[in-house]
Amino acid sequence: LEGDSMTPTLHDGDVVLVDLGRRAPTPPGIFVLHDGMGLVAKRLEHIANSDPPRVRIVSDNRSYAPYDCTAEEINIIGRIRWFAREI
Repeated sequence: LEGDSMTPTLHDGDVVLVDLGRRAPTPPGIFVLHDGMGLVAKRLEHIANSDPPRVRIVSDNRSYAPYDCTAEEINIIGRIRWFAREI
């Protein structure tokens, strides 16, 4: 993992395990998605009663503002299930 957008939950250099079979953002959680530029880790939340279905994309680092998009606009790779950090 690279970058600081998910700090303090995930840190630059953390190793993550991604469950490729879990691509639906329900329940909310931290997912790997392709944002058009590359792979990123973000917290995803399905926006209830949205038509078309929408997803809120949130960075745990409050320096990055959350944003919404339609479910079709993002490519969810899988749910992060585990991480490790070098000490």
